[in-house]
Amino acid sequence: MSETSRASALSAIRVLVVDDEVNLRFAIERVLRRSGHLADSASTVRQAIERLRSQPYDTVVTDLRMPGGDGLELIQWLGSYSPSTKILVISAYITPEFRKIYGNQASIGILEKPVELSKLIELVEELGPRRGFYGNSIEVELFDYVQMVALSGRDKLVKVVTPISEGHIWFEHGDIVHAEFESYTGETAFYKVLAVGRGTFTEVFYTDPPKRTIMGSATGLLMEAARQMDEGTLGQDPEPPPPPPSSSDQHESSFADLNDDDDHESPLSDADLQPSGGFDPFDPTQSDPAHPVEPNDPFDMRSPPPPPPPPPEPQNSAMGLLDDPETRELMLGQFFEFEGVNGVAIISSTGKVLAESMGGNSSLVTLAGFYMRGAARIARSLGYNVFDGVIARSETGQQLIMVGMGATSAVLSIEASFNPEQVRDEIMGLD
Repeated sequence: MSETSRASALSAIRVLVVDDEVNLRFAIERVLRRSGHLADSASTVRQAIERLRSQPYDTVVTDLRMPGGDGLELIQWLGSYSPSTKILVISAYITPEFRKIYGNQASIGILEKPVELSKLIELVEELGPRRGFYGNSIEVELFDYVQMVALSGRDKLVKVVTPISEGHIWFEHGDIVHAEFESYTGETAFYKVLAVGRGTFTEVFYTDPPKRTIMGSATGLLMEAARQMDEGTLGQDPEPPPPPPSSSDQHESSFADLNDDDDHESPLSDADLQPSGGFDPFDPTQSDPAHPVEPNDPFDMRSPPPPPPPPPEPQNSAMGLLDDPETRELMLGQFFEFEGVNGVAIISSTGKVLAESMGGNSSLVTLAGFYMRGAARIARSLGYNVFDGVIARSETGQQLIMVGMGATSAVLSIEASFNPEQVRDEIMGLD
């Protein structure tokens, strides 16, 4: 194969066009082929799924309203069975709700009808081809699947179907951040799913979790699940705290109740038992004001005062430190003092974002996590923090600096007009 043919084959995008309008479907196919891409078509959702099962496509261009099936059904199918396939929605019925759910997804483009073909080609090429190798479906245990996602560092939404109920597990950057099963949420829901022991799971189209209920790493969850399996407690409800003592348990007997002598003329009253002048002769910690005890008296029988409570344990966890808003602001803000820094993310060695100030740029936060995770793998293989001070540049010109901070690291975004080497040297105090 010649170099020209090789380059053409590598850059060509395989597209499936799904639309019931024959003229539009053929027009899109024709313009895609003229632009150097590969194109097939289907007139219904069922035909599209049959084609997708028989061969892989980089991008699916689909309408929303079609006879015999809804475009949303196809989007959900792709999310479950081919989540790496990009999607370009073309429709005259794009609702605000649809944009809210799918408009911020990096793998989905939206183009309203009537379609401008040049704009369609631009969006298809912007979405680009799939990267990586994709094989046939294989059977894998949920336990093993969680480990695979943790290593990949990807965002996933997994639907789990068991004989008891359905559940959902959300992954962000490879870590589980939320789980739902029956009426349970968080870690308990995850353990309840594993405890069922049988069922199926599929990836569905990713949407943001409704809330964040799990803070630990996916590896930590699996280790705890394995421990509970060994002890036979997996999926059991946490033991409730003991109830407070009832008023009947707190009944106090008076001296009069304990007095069995019938000849006793008058039992002691509460007033008789109250010490006068605040001095109680039966309290070993007090001294008689009329006979004060000299300092260092060897015959002083008073109990020594209780020792002061021990100081609180220092918080070693980066997660614990970053729970405090002021500490979080200080840790992020220290880097903005250096000219050229326009974004900061503090990230664990697994790529989990602990705190960030990236100006609302979620793509940049994800990119920082990927860089950190790859650098940490190299560091573990070499045995030291090789990533400390490393500068990374993306194809889009984004500049990132990685700075070690002990158990965590800071990934700094550098403005395009600044030299990242100079900014790094200033931050790390290098000559």
